[in-house]
Amino acid sequence: MKKSYNSDLYSISYKMKKERRRKILLWIFNILGIVILLNLILSFLIFPVRERSNSMTPDIPQKSMLFVTPIIPEVKRGDVLLIDKDSLLDSIPKKILNTVIRCFTFQQKGLYSDSDHLSSKMALRRVVGVPGDTIYMKNFIVYVKPEGEKHFLSEFELTEKPYDIEVFNLPAEWDESIGLKSEFSPVTLGPNEYYLLADNRFSSMDCRYWGIIKKDDVIAKTLVLYFPFTKIRLF
Repeated sequence: MKKSYNSDLYSISYKMKKERRRKILLWIFNILGIVILLNLILSFLIFPVRERSNSMTPDIPQKSMLFVTPIIPEVKRGDVLLIDKDSLLDSIPKKILNTVIRCFTFQQKGLYSDSDHLSSKMALRRVVGVPGDTIYMKNFIVYVKPEGEKHFLSEFELTEKPYDIEVFNLPAEWDESIGLKSEFSPVTLGPNEYYLLADNRFSSMDCRYWGIIKKDDVIAKTLVLYFPFTKIRLF
């Protein structure tokens, strides 16, 4: 029996349409896969933040760009951590919900802010005390007695990561009740407790105002400052 020309044309056209649909679906699945992979990377491995304030000068200048990671196997003295100031006193379910929202919005939105970078609701702060430490501050410098030790040493003598801080000489008539204190009495950190301070000790909020924080309050740990290029450094 002789095949009709129209029948062959229809069969070829159907196969072409089927192949085109297959390619379109393949492209869609590939794009979705890339989006999901990037989302997972930005949520669970590494993501960028911008330091909008001068709280961490001079080591982290205002408007710096940094990569941070939520993977924090260990916290050491001198580490720079990202915390959400508004969530420090929140319940665990609220913190979990905030994490989920940030995961599905590429870290762009959350319960507390919808900034694409570090907002006024979040902060980078340096670890000056870890569990077991007894610490006190005098003239904006922290002195630390690690657990099991007998003597206090300055924060700079104990850290493995050198850093600078920004302080000012206060006038003799300065009222300590105004602004952030330049000193505090010894306090001992319990299990899972950390003390974080800004490098700009004179005018930036930190644990002197918030109180001691726990590791669950930490969002991420700073890995590298990549902009400005003249300030590139690892943490």
